[in-house]
Parts: sequence; structure tokens; C-alpha cells
Amino acid sequence: MLLTRRHLFRACGVAGAVTVLPGVASESWFDWMRANRRHVAVVLDGRGGRVAHRPHERQPLAAVRVLSHLAAYAGGDVAADERVRVAEWEQYHLGLDGGAHQAALRALGLASTNGVVADEPQRFVTVGELVSVMVRHGDFAAGDWLGRRLGVAVPAFSAEVLRLVLGRSVEVERYVDDPRLRLEVLGRFPDVTDEARRSWARETWAGTAAEVNRTCREVLDGVVVGVLPGVVAVGVNVPEGSAAVLVREVDEGRAGELVGLVRRALVEPAVLRGFQVSLS
Repeated sequence: MLLTRRHLFRACGVAGAVTVLPGVASESWFDWMRANRRHVAVVLDGRGGRVAHRPHERQPLAAVRVLSHLAAYAGGDVAADERVRVAEWEQYHLGLDGGAHQAALRALGLASTNGVVADEPQRFVTVGELVSVMVRHGDFAAGDWLGRRLGVAVPAFSAEVLRLVLGRSVEVERYVDDPRLRLEVLGRFPDVTDEARRSWARETWAGTAAEVNRTCREVLDGVVVGVLPGVVAVGVNVPEGSAAVLVREVDEGRAGELVGLVRRALVEPAVLRGFQVSLS
């Protein structure tokens, strides 16, 4: 069955692995934006009007890049009930996803004794389930499986992680097929410093707020959130409007606050005005 927008909403719901807190520290976010305008790209289309700031400047997208996978899925010929062996999905799991893969396993009821991969790699999940955990939890492995299945013409998430860990570019297919390379990657993981992760996150897959906002309106119903060290990206499409807010060089632990602030901006003209004033 092909996914219409309605089917996509039913499959994915409101996405994002970040908790939206009821109390949003809007003033502190607006203060930060005022002092860091060059690190922010925004398109907000809400009930109170439109705000755009650096809409065509490229910024890191983190897991929000899965919108390109959603677009290919919504317009492709892959059935939601197609079965996928867990091992085929997990061959793309490398870590450095903030616990997204473990959250995906829990969401699908798959036990993981070692806290890394599923206990039963020969079990099956469906494509629709992989799409759901890709969007809801930002599971990079699900994104890479789907990207390869659909022929999405963007670099694999796992290729970016390999570049960070190894310090060089490696084809994902070689990693999957070469046990010695997999051992090398495993051995190098402990050497990856926090500063290296932040530097890497600045140079990962990127896009513009204008592109994200447009794609949200086309294929998303709800919210998608991407978080990497120093990077937060938010895409929204709800009845009240749509938005793309991309920030870098920020405390990613405040992502939940930003999601809440963006949602408020779409329905409260005063909050939308706060964005406009802070970024003007």
C-alpha cells in the first residue's frame, strides 16, 4: 500500500525523541538568538504571519534530514507491510545516535540484553515500523536501510559516523562486508572526544530552513527533531502552520524548550513576534 499524507501521519504520529516541556524558557532562547543570529536559520509560517531569517543558508540538520527519506517513501512504491529482517536493519547501526536505536527497539517490543542491538536479529519488522522509528526516534540505522531501499540520493548517516570514528571516508558497503573494518571501528570508538563530536556535527549533512519548511508541508504531519552535539533542528507541520528552525553552536540539551517555543510561535502572535525581534 502506498502512503498518502494521511497514512504517513497514522504511521508516524507526532515525531521527535525530545520531550516537550510545558514551561518554555522563551526569554532565554530569544536572548541566545539575539546574540547568535549567524547560527540560526528560521522559517515560521503561523497564524500570526511569517518570519524568515537566513532561510537559504545551509545549516546542520541532524535527524531532520530524514524528511528526504519520508518524501521518497511517500512518493515511492515500497509497501508499508513489506517485511525486513532485524539483522538487515541493524547492520547500519553504529551508535552515536543519542540512544535513538535503543528507543526504536523498545518502541517495537524488541528485547536488547546488551543495550546495543536486538537479542533476536532473525525476527522481522515492517517497513512502516522502520519509518515510524526513523521519524519518532531519529534512528539512523532505519534511515540508512530505508534510504538504500528507496535509492535516496543523500550520504548515509552511517557513512558520516564512520568518517568521525576513522578520520577518513569509508563506503558503508565495505563496513558491512568487512569484519576487520568493523573491529577497527569498534576499537576506535573510545577515542572519539566530545570536542571531536561537536566539530564533526558542524560538518554533517546540511540543508536550509526554506527547504525543510517546504518538505514539512509536503510530507510531514507533526514534529520532527534532530539533535547532535551543538546542533538542534526542528521541523513542524501542524494545522496551525509550518516551521523550520535550525540552530548550531548551542546547548543541545535545551532542544525540548525550543520545540515548545516553535509550536507556540505558530499559534501565538506575541511569540512569533519574539522570533522576529530577536533575529532582526
